[in-house]
Amino acid sequence: MSTATVRNVDRTTLSEEARNALLILSTLPVAEVNALKTLMHLSTPGVIGPQTVAAFAKLCAAPPVSLDLSNAGVNAFKTANGLGNAGPVAGVIGPQTAALYYTKVVAALQGGGGPRTLNAAGLSLIKNFEGYAQVVPGTTNVTTYFDAVGVPTIGYGHTGPDVTPNLVITQTQAEALLQSDVRGAERAVSAAVTVPLNDNQFAALVSFVYNLGAGALQESTLLGLLNGGNYNGAAEQFSRFVYAGGEVLQGLVTRRNAERALFLA
Repeated sequence: MSTATVRNVDRTTLSEEARNALLILSTLPVAEVNALKTLMHLSTPGVIGPQTVAAFAKLCAAPPVSLDLSNAGVNAFKTANGLGNAGPVAGVIGPQTAALYYTKVVAALQGGGGPRTLNAAGLSLIKNFEGYAQVVPGTTNVTTYFDAVGVPTIGYGHTGPDVTPNLVITQTQAEALLQSDVRGAERAVSAAVTVPLNDNQFAALVSFVYNLGAGALQESTLLGLLNGGNYNGAAEQFSRFVYAGGEVLQGLVTRRNAERALFLA
């Protein structure tokens, strides 16, 4: 997992709350840090500096988030959420704790209704374009294949360091990986977009991020137009993301058209 770079932060001068804010941010995947920075209107993606730490600590302390980032508050948070609060894990902010803080912050900013999830139309679109590949003959299992630009892939378009050559997984495992990857894309869209979205608009963007990664959305003109309230202008940006290895791929053209249509539905 890639994390953000901490730069010019003097930990010895930080309050308890700021130190724990830094721990949360430095433990999160860089895409989620970038999503939070977008929400806080901060520039320089991939970097955690003093301004980012202060802004995140302030965001957590104030309504609607209202999370106590003191040491006692972190311990209470861990206890309340079943994350352990005894012995060597007391007060520790690891990946699981940081991920839950991220989810709580984003949910609070969205009105407290909990993390937003993909609708059936969006899941169907993702499964249709990713496909279920590469099936092992005579079974319902799948094994590793290489995508259009040579990235090891398995199941429904899952990639990452866990995908090794000749890996074989069951369909149940592939479905679990799909759901996990979808959750990550949902969180990235929820954090990056600051304007209201209907279910189909949200689904189209989740498919986009599932295929291209959170960075592609966070750094895009599409997001800038969308957060500026120009929904139609944002929709027209989908067609720009059709290249792989420097070449236009017809499969990406078809997918972007489908995502645009869903966004406008």
